[in-house]
Amino acid sequence: MENQSVSLKKVILLAGALAAYWIGSGFSTGQEVLQFFTTSGTKGIAAALIFLVLMSYLSYTLYGIGQKKKFENPYDVFEYYCGKALGQVYTWYNVILIYAIFVVMLAGAGATIHQYYGIQTYIGTGVIAILALGTTLLGVEKLIDIIGVIGPVKIVFVAIVGVAGIITLSGQPTLLSEASNLMPTLGFKSASSNWAWSGALYAFLALMVSIPFQVDCGKSAGSVKEARSAALLGTFAFTIAIILLVIAELVYYKLIVGKQVPTLEIANHISPVLGLFFSVLIVVSIYSAVASFLLMTVRKFAPDKTKKFNIIATVLTIIGMFFGGVLPFDKLVNILYPFAGYSAIVFTCFMIFKELKGSGGKQDN
Repeated sequence: MENQSVSLKKVILLAGALAAYWIGSGFSTGQEVLQFFTTSGTKGIAAALIFLVLMSYLSYTLYGIGQKKKFENPYDVFEYYCGKALGQVYTWYNVILIYAIFVVMLAGAGATIHQYYGIQTYIGTGVIAILALGTTLLGVEKLIDIIGVIGPVKIVFVAIVGVAGIITLSGQPTLLSEASNLMPTLGFKSASSNWAWSGALYAFLALMVSIPFQVDCGKSAGSVKEARSAALLGTFAFTIAIILLVIAELVYYKLIVGKQVPTLEIANHISPVLGLFFSVLIVVSIYSAVASFLLMTVRKFAPDKTKKFNIIATVLTIIGMFFGGVLPFDKLVNILYPFAGYSAIVFTCFMIFKELKGSGGKQDN
């Protein structure tokens, strides 16, 4: 009989870690939500619900299997679901994808800090890189502890912006329909012309970059029930953050036209103090995502807190800092991202097939 004890503190921590992992620079600036959801107007809220349904099942399954199988290497989950040959293809694709995004975020970190605080770009990049490396060297458990606390804080700040939007909306109830009608004419980039597909695509992209991380989080739980509860709570909290941000971006659509950082514009409009906190939040979001993506890359090559792990993490950080502004990694991600969505759909099919066969439900003792 498997242990089914549940610690509420651990559930919140693991749920927060998942939310923090997903709330990186793209989400915290508001650009991801804008392109995948808000550009669809009020249908963006329905798209968020599609994300919720898909991601709840996928995270529930991955957290559960992470706890049941306790893979020594989280990338072993690809072979578990897809077999040896295809599993290896997925493993290396995932490593490349995660490291490419790590380098892009590291390169963008310096520019972001320079834009907000006027600090030299290379200093900003270096500070984020050193903080991320230091956190990574502490190991996966400590990383989960740290970003598990950061996740709920991020959601609270997004909630403040969303609630402000709802309050404004209560006085001007026609704002949502007005913004929905105008969205296609405002020049915003959109992830897809179909609102339902945008919600599904966001779920598959979120899946593809977080599979090893979710497996590690599941392994960290005290029981299968605890792991699955954390997965559902984390996905639900993240979806609430999406919906609140969609509402805020629709309500304040005039403020964010042509702006690279919609959340900062909205926060500054609500209160300069909130704007200052949001600028800090964006930097913290970049740091937590960079640390998480670095750790997940290195976990392919060595167990955490080993000498080999520390050396590889340090080398990859130096490479990321050096080449971040030189190599066209943004183009690499533009190539990897669309493929990531479709490859995640195929992986999901393998997951569902294995789970339905029943072999996913057996536990190794």
